[in-house]
Amino acid sequence: MPKLIKDFRNYQFVYYWYEKDAGKVSPYFPTLNHAEDWFVQQQRVNYPGPERRKSACDKHHTTRRRAADTAIKVDLDISREKISELKQLLIA
Repeated sequence: MPKLIKDFRNYQFVYYWYEKDAGKVSPYFPTLNHAEDWFVQQQRVNYPGPERRKSACDKHHTTRRRAADTAIKVDLDISREKISELKQLLIA
């Protein structure tokens, strides 16, 4: 299962998906919503069985109807230490 990483690169916060064996498995995303949309799309593409939902449109952003429709969260935030390092450089 991929983990969501929050990072600070080129003076911007970015999010990306990471898997232990494969490394970074997604592009960098500017927002948490973009990262979530990509993940949902990947889950659909990689799901081997038939789609059981009647609607192809994913409504989980507005209404969480199922237990599987849970909001994603950042698994690892490495941006904090990068911000701290940048502050130290600016202070020195």
